[in-house]
Amino acid sequence: MTTPIQDTVPEVSDDVDLDELTEIVDELTTMNSDDWSTIEENGVAGGAVLEFAFSAPNEEAATDLLEGVRDDLGYAANASEPEGELDDWTVRGTTSEVSVTRDGLAEWVRRLAAYGLDQHGSVLDGWALLLD
Repeated sequence: MTTPIQDTVPEVSDDVDLDELTEIVDELTTMNSDDWSTIEENGVAGGAVLEFAFSAPNEEAATDLLEGVRDDLGYAANASEPEGELDDWTVRGTTSEVSVTRDGLAEWVRRLAAYGLDQHGSVLDGWALLLD
């Protein structure tokens, strides 16, 4: 049986600023081209792989986030340094195959965004469904 996506990320830490978290989740909901309808239309709710990206404020934050994403969450991930002076460090990753429901997806986005904030203020920039 495939793990529900929301169960791959811990509950939101008490250390996370809930106003900041709400702002990030609202922005992701508005800007992200993928949503529940993308998963539903592609018939992969029972088993899907999602990719995601974070902006990290510095190398230390990116390294800590990368290690956490790999060790704590069990996701595949890599980090890349800024391409220009105005860019941030980036951590990109993919989930393992997970089951997805509408509510589970919303909770995963919320928890993943909170996880990043708890890792030196890294910000979840977006996520997408990976299709073959």
